[in-house]
Amino acid sequence: GELLISQNKPKEARELYARHVDKLTKEKDRIEVYLASAWLEERYFQDLERAKKLLNLALELSPGSSLANVALARLEGRMQKDSPQGSRVTAKRLADACKEIETNDQIPSDPTDGRVFNALAQIEVKAKRFRNARQVLQRGMQMYPLDHALFQAAGKVEERVGNYTAARRLYSESLRLEPCAATLVAYAMLEFRHQRPVDFAHVRGLFEEALLLDPRHGPAYNAYGNAEFQSGNIAAARAVFQRGVLANCSDTASLYHGYGKFELSLGNVDTARSILEEGLEQVRAKEMGSDSTYRERAKFLSHTLGMLELNSNRPAIAREVFQDGIQRCGNSSRLLLGAALSEMKLGKEDAARGLFERSVMSDRKHAQGWQAWGVMETKAGNFETASTLFQGGIRNAPTYGALWHGYASLEIKKDNIHNARVLYAAGLQKAPNHVPLYQGWALLELREGNYMDAKKLITEALTRNKNNGSGWLIAAQIEEAQGNAGLVSLYLRRGIECAPNDAELYRRLGEYLVQKGQFNDAREVLEEGMEINPLYAPLYHSLAELEAMVFNLEGLARLNQRATKLFQRNVMESAQQHDHASSQAFATRIRAKRLKSLPKGIAALANKIVEEDGTLVGVDDLDRIDPSMTLESLTGSLMEDEFVGGLISIGDYQKKKAEHKEE
Repeated sequence: GELLISQNKPKEARELYARHVDKLTKEKDRIEVYLASAWLEERYFQDLERAKKLLNLALELSPGSSLANVALARLEGRMQKDSPQGSRVTAKRLADACKEIETNDQIPSDPTDGRVFNALAQIEVKAKRFRNARQVLQRGMQMYPLDHALFQAAGKVEERVGNYTAARRLYSESLRLEPCAATLVAYAMLEFRHQRPVDFAHVRGLFEEALLLDPRHGPAYNAYGNAEFQSGNIAAARAVFQRGVLANCSDTASLYHGYGKFELSLGNVDTARSILEEGLEQVRAKEMGSDSTYRERAKFLSHTLGMLELNSNRPAIAREVFQDGIQRCGNSSRLLLGAALSEMKLGKEDAARGLFERSVMSDRKHAQGWQAWGVMETKAGNFETASTLFQGGIRNAPTYGALWHGYASLEIKKDNIHNARVLYAAGLQKAPNHVPLYQGWALLELREGNYMDAKKLITEALTRNKNNGSGWLIAAQIEEAQGNAGLVSLYLRRGIECAPNDAELYRRLGEYLVQKGQFNDAREVLEEGMEINPLYAPLYHSLAELEAMVFNLEGLARLNQRATKLFQRNVMESAQQHDHASSQAFATRIRAKRLKSLPKGIAALANKIVEEDGTLVGVDDLDRIDPSMTLESLTGSLMEDEFVGGLISIGDYQKKKAEHKEE
């Protein structure tokens, strides 16, 4: 059957299974064929009802079959397409199977196979219901005392809740029952993450022992390579990943995902793309014949490649990657969001809306889905729709700061300044470390002329993260509004020192120096910014304006030559391949009709936070929040503490820049 599928003959494989399954005499063999046949029906014929029927036939043969119970539970969850009930259906089926096993007086035929309990516990862990997960696993360990995987899963739960001693004990018991690469990897990561100081020789030994047990264990290479990378051993990390590739791992998704992200983190985008594409090809080849247990990890492989393409400004290719992942892996909120963002970037807002809806309905707590959809509707001018979406996101993920920030920004657009302040204050109570909340509020107070409040807020933002370039840009804006010319330049230079890769800091400093008539210094700063980020077009515009202002025709010619060399290829490709699509997308945005209402299922998830008259109500008694109290709790000023102490003079700045160039 697998051979026929690999030859793209699924119909022949279906006939083969149907013709011969009843001839098999062993129960285990018949169950295995039913499972393979069910996966074939779902994957290649999209006949989920027939797949369900085949799995029920397997359960008629063996009601206690862990494989069949787990497969049926997951299938029933996938059958609830575009509904948040999918995971609940899966959990209920698994819970019923667990109860049936416990109420059966007979001892389980295989005391080493408690995967039904394990699968139910994983759902509880995903929902962060760790107490429930622990109880499920304890019940499973009583029924299946020889299943090492249950003890390993219990160890992971204890590790998640901070009981590291209990986790070590459970990992050790799992290894006593059966030496296993997965348990050794979990043990190694426990020691790497939570043992201080880290005994990396011991950690490395555990990884090597895991690979000795199973030289084709993909997650082991992934975790091992990442541990080496996090320890600063880049060459050793790459060597580990390359060992995994040569080993032809059984779980290729995990290996290639880790390897691709490793290269991506080093800035090797093309290398990462090649690795991820190769990984997807390997996954497609290995998942042909059955419902692979590696589906979940394969989702991350598709998601990472899709986001790489999206961030590389190739939304059409990104969309294909996400759609392929959705087709193979089912309803994944992350993949659906990626597909929605791709459609949005292509200007196809209606298609994006459908995918956003599927994403948040698939996982109500997926905060990024709510936030991205709300931002799209805000940009489209659909303010009421955007309000409902931000409300829905805050209801389901109240600690996600970007939702509060997006909602406050929307209220500013509607000129509801009081509401915006209340939302910023409430957001900071829920997400006190979300720096953009401080920055957004500071910009609001700057716009309103409340400079001292703006200073307090931006000081707090920079205290929490001084390496965020936007904070220094806002600090400079505040000083410029107050006429403190000297501090503007110093804050921008300090920003470049703390966030040297933020191209906008170079552009802003360059333009400020132009205003002061310091043309040579401005040119030097802008050119330095172009070296840092050669594709940041505003730097070219600012430098072109400078050269035109001083009638430097030679400089303009050099700049034009440099820009042409960098951008002409993209321009030509755009003209030849994407001109029609881009024009259509632009026209679609212009002609886009405002949404009159959201789907009922979405609106129902977002009880009103803002009434029709603009009064804030609902979430955590927003009407009782006083923004001024939040501001009073912030202390300090940019004229105090480490920031002014850290500011450098122009002479020191030039010296540091020269040293940087030498390096």
